[in-house]
Amino acid sequence: MPIYPVAEMPELQNPNILNPFVLMDPSVAPAVALVVMAVSVSASFLIARYFFKSYSFSGFGYLLGFPTGFAFLGLSYFFQFAGWAYAGDALLHPAFFWMQIILQAEGITLIALSYHFKNSIAREDAAVTRYRPRHMLVAVLPMLMVAVSFIIPSSAFVSSPYFNYPRLADLSFVMTVFNIAVLGYIFKSAIISLVKSANAKLLYAPAAFALLSLEQYSLVLTYFDNSSVAFAGSLVVRVAGLALLVYAMRHAIRMAQARRRDLEIEA
Repeated sequence: MPIYPVAEMPELQNPNILNPFVLMDPSVAPAVALVVMAVSVSASFLIARYFFKSYSFSGFGYLLGFPTGFAFLGLSYFFQFAGWAYAGDALLHPAFFWMQIILQAEGITLIALSYHFKNSIAREDAAVTRYRPRHMLVAVLPMLMVAVSFIIPSSAFVSSPYFNYPRLADLSFVMTVFNIAVLGYIFKSAIISLVKSANAKLLYAPAAFALLSLEQYSLVLTYFDNSSVAFAGSLVVRVAGLALLVYAMRHAIRMAQARRRDLEIEA
């Protein structure tokens, strides 16, 4: 009996590498994805609205990075849901995934930049010290963060315009690590703001960003072992972090309005 060469079967793409919602039980995944998306997007845009109100009260330009950043985060959560909804589409699925990671990275970076400018203190000898290595690094760091959050995802698209799945999966890992680093910077900056204001209520802000960092860490675990438990944990801590930020912003807005009323009464 002649032996015919057996054609090698093509390796199937693993859909889990782009959208971890497919790891969940199909009977509950649609409801969970929809609810988490709705809550995450609503909370993100609500936080953006609160920060925009803060900007309208104070007029500080650095505050514009906060509403823009959280708006980008809200859009990234929407594109995560859209990517799962179109998991069977060979074009839209990776395209939505690419939009998700670039918007998320840009959003987190804009929030970090706002904290950077908020906590920066002008010194009288700035003209003399700005050329020292430390001050040059501080000046270059914001531009570097913005460049990294945009150039790295864009390079993956330029090098593979037809969306190479493994390359996108590796890109998601790199950007998740980048997000963890930037969120760590935000956490440190939020602690500095807390110390300067001496307001215990502001403790919710660093706690919220710590939860968002934990979300990214859980996504790293999901990347390595395709764990549905780790992914579910990332969703829980994300919603908890956004809820804490909503509470913190509501409290801050109320305090600002109360101070404004007191000033009007004194006047």
